[in-house]
This record gives sequence, C-alpha cells and structure tokens, in this order.
Amino acid sequence: MKSKISFWFIIAITYFYFYQPAFSQNMGKEYTLNELVNIAFQNNPQLKANDKNIQAGLKQIDYLDKDNLPQIFFDLNISRWNSFNTVPNKAKILGNSLNDLYSAIRVNQLVYDWDKNNLQKEYTGKSVELDKNFTRKLKQAFTFSIAKSYLELLKAKRTVQIQEEAINQLREHLKNAEALYSIGKVSNLDVIKANVQIEVALDELAKAKNQLDVQKNNINVLCGNILGDSFDVVDYIDELWNRYSDKTYNVDELKNLLVAQHPDLENIRTQKDLRSKEAEIFNKEYYPNFYAFGITNVEDSRIPMGNFNWNVGVTVSYSLPFFKGSNFQEKVEQSKIRIEALQENENAILQQLETNVKNNLVKLDDIKSRLSGTQKIVKLAEESLTTANLKYNIGKGSSLDVLDAETVLTTAKLNLNQIVIDLLSTIAELNYNIGSDELPFK
Repeated sequence: MKSKISFWFIIAITYFYFYQPAFSQNMGKEYTLNELVNIAFQNNPQLKANDKNIQAGLKQIDYLDKDNLPQIFFDLNISRWNSFNTVPNKAKILGNSLNDLYSAIRVNQLVYDWDKNNLQKEYTGKSVELDKNFTRKLKQAFTFSIAKSYLELLKAKRTVQIQEEAINQLREHLKNAEALYSIGKVSNLDVIKANVQIEVALDELAKAKNQLDVQKNNINVLCGNILGDSFDVVDYIDELWNRYSDKTYNVDELKNLLVAQHPDLENIRTQKDLRSKEAEIFNKEYYPNFYAFGITNVEDSRIPMGNFNWNVGVTVSYSLPFFKGSNFQEKVEQSKIRIEALQENENAILQQLETNVKNNLVKLDDIKSRLSGTQKIVKLAEESLTTANLKYNIGKGSSLDVLDAETVLTTAKLNLNQIVIDLLSTIAELNYNIGSDELPFK
C-alpha cells in the first residue's frame, strides 16, 4: 500500500515540476494590441474564407488563359448496320462486313476574338480586386474592434483597481467607526452605514470583473478562440495618454487621406471599372470570331483501320445584330446606368465618411475640454477625503462626511478613467473612419 502511495506521489511531483511552469506561463500570457491584431489576421475564419475567394478568382484567370490554346476532340463510334441497301456507299468503305468503326481527331484554334479574352481576364482581375479590398475592409474592422475591446478591457481593469482602493478605504473607515463605537463616541449607525457602503462598492466591483470577462471573450472570438480564458493584455494606457492627449488633427488632411485610401470608396471605384469592362465585353459581341480547324478521321470494319481522311479550314462565327442578336445593346446601356448609380453611391458614402470624421474631431475637443476639470475634481476629492477622515477620527466630523467624500473621490476617478478611454477609443475610431491600414496606436 505504501509503495502505491509513493508511486503516485512521485508521479504528481513530476507532473507539477515539468508541466506546471509551462501551464502557468500560458495562463499568464500578456498580449500587446499589435500581437492581438496579428493573431486575429492569422486565425479569423472570415479572413480565411475571403482568402479562398481570392484564390478562386485567380483560378478563373488561369482558366481564361487557356482559352487561346488549341482544343482537341477525339471521337470513337462502334456500330453495326443491318444492311447497306439504304447506304450503298458504306459498302465501299466497310467491304462485306456490317461492322462500322469510326474514329476522328478534331483540333480547333481561336485565331482572333477582337481582344475579348483579354477583356474577360481584366474583368476577372477587377473582381479579384474587390475581394482583396474586402479583405482590407475586414482587417480594418477587426483592428478597430480589437482596439476598442482592448481599451474597454483596460478600462475594466482600472475600474477594478479603483473599486478595490475604495473598498480598502471604506474598510479602514469601518475599523475606525467600530473603534469609536466601542468606546461610546459614535452610534452603531456609523458602523451600519460603513458596512452598507462597502456592500455597494463590492457590487460595483463584481460588475467591473464581469465586464473584464465580456471584453476578454470579445477579443478571443476576434482572434479565432485560441487565446483561452486566462490571457491578459499589456497596460500602456498612460504611455498612450501622454502621447495622444495633446495631439491635433487637420480636417482637410484627414479628408484627403479618406478619399485616397478608404476601402468603401475604393470598392466603388473598382466596381465602376468593372462595369466599364463589362460594357466593353458586351460591345465586342458585335464582332465575329475566327477559328481554324483541322480534322482527321478513319472508318473501317476491322482493326487495324484504314481509309484515313483529313480536312482543314477556317470558321467564322457571327451573331447577326437583329432580334435576339441585338440584346447586347441593352446590356451595354444597363452597365452605363449602373456606373451612374455607383457614382451617386460614392457621393453619399463620401459625405457620410466626412461627417464621421468631423464628429470624431468634435468629440475629441469635447473630451479634452472635460479633462482639466475632472483632474481638479480628483485632486480636491482626495484632499476632502483626507480632511474628513482626520475630523472623524478626532470626533469633530461625521461618518456621512467621510462616506460622501469617498463616493465623490471614487466617482471622480471613474470619470477620469472614462475620459482617458474615451479619448483613445475616439482616436481608434478616427483611424478606422479614414480607412487607415495602420494600427491606431503605434
């Protein structure tokens, strides 16, 4: 019995020694924003799916490349006639046998198609550009979503810290209240009030911790659910705040960047090019196609076969532009109308994007205008709490003064935390609205 216990004890110690460090390292992994974005780009199923669409589009170009190559057909027919009375010429080829073996090889080669094939490849190339542009749009959306969740996660972490500090201060106040109550200097009401305030703070702490889990889950989903449940993120909010809190932006420069690089506008431009190519292809329907062909065949009643023949020539294929043959003209007009519709859509999208950028700049100005006042409130609230505690401890202040001062300080810290995150989130949104492929924070 003792030997079995010793055996399992050794196994447990070995597992703990060799596996626990690696496990703990994985559980405590901290990611930067850049690392999270790169993980999302590598593992997100939507990006993988769109990459497959791009590959499929490129295969279509390979398919069109082969349209200019010769096309070879092989035919083999084996049959038996009941008699040659109705087809006496067959007897000259097949002799006395009623068996009929026929084989032929035919080669077709496109000679000239008025550049239709090249136009079709250009059209397909534009379709591939649409998929590539959609990949850009997805990456920008994921970058913005991850940046926003990253900032919300850090806000929740700091909220937890603020609430824990408040709880510690309230518990210290509770100790003082209990001590004063024990010697009869204050009533039991002070102790009850302190306990109530602590419970309220604990409830807010629980909400903040739940928000941590929500934001972690959001990030994990965007990264393809490979991060696990216990990852963390690097907190460099203070560094970002120092770098971006005083940064200014020029609205005209932002508009120029928006027009030049935003994927929604690029998508419209590519679609217009696509419809133009479409119209060119339809116009080519008016022109004939020229093919060269060569045929060799053999027919006999036995193997090996004899009676070889061959034939070469040129084929002209042309659909007359009448009746159904004239429907390409409607297709051309349809493409032109679609181009006009796309132009109107481009104007509407541009107006909306410019409005979004202006709103971001207004929001940044509003956040900065509230910053100074909130910082002053935090400083004054800290002084007020210190004074209230001193007065209460010497019997010259009330418990309500201490609790009110603590509430004001906690609220001011939370407001300052919100302002910092709001500013950085707005910068990330501005980066997204101008269509930048870069991270919002470098």
